[in-house]
Amino acid sequence: MLWRRFVTYVHPVHWVLLVLGVLLLDYATGPHIQLALLFLLPVALATASQGLAAGVGVAIALPILHLSFFAKWPPPASWTLQIADTLIDVVLLVAIALMVDYIVRQDREIRVLEGLLPICSFCKRIRDEQGEWRQLENYIAARSLARFSHTFCQDCGRQEYPDLAD
Repeated sequence: MLWRRFVTYVHPVHWVLLVLGVLLLDYATGPHIQLALLFLLPVALATASQGLAAGVGVAIALPILHLSFFAKWPPPASWTLQIADTLIDVVLLVAIALMVDYIVRQDREIRVLEGLLPICSFCKRIRDEQGEWRQLENYIAARSLARFSHTFCQDCGRQEYPDLAD
């Protein structure tokens, strides 16, 4: 997936700058235009690149920092409503962080091999991207989370160990 490659290049400084940019834009637009929807971007990016703790931290910090703007601005409604709105934003952003974390964990668990694999018809080794022939188990283990347990089927057991066959 394209987003997986993108997230590998994201460092904490990137989403911190995004947080600051969103807050500056939110502050610049004043109390009448609320851009809480933009809070989703740094929360999702922090969660996907740095993990759930970073995402939840951003999800809590952004609405609270936004609430602090009302020390300079007059709140559009009562302080009670503004605090309730902030708490709702925190709950929703934490839920987004949890969902992004779940999706990232699922993606890591589901990593599968895609496409055609050049495999030797005789020894069953696979040719990798550098043209080297690798043992099947090593090739798959290097590209997925699969683990191997070696055994043999009944037909091979009869052929290799005929005196032990039932």
